[in-house]
Amino acid sequence: MIYRTLLLALLSWLISACEPSRIERMSDFELSERYSNCLEKKPTAPGYATACENMRRECERRKRELGTFVCPSR
Repeated sequence: MIYRTLLLALLSWLISACEPSRIERMSDFELSERYSNCLEKKPTAPGYATACENMRRECERRKRELGTFVCPSR
């Protein structure tokens, strides 16, 4: 019984880990708008700064993989 529970927990974790992140699901327009906001406000709170860094990385990923750079530069 315990093994079945552990197996189900592991499988559900693996399935959820394969889904694209919220940032990856953003449209180019939304990503551009939110990242522009980061550049303008320059947040100092750790959570916001981390979110802005994640958006910057997503912009770079799209530029590298898709050949489009939709985000403003600094």
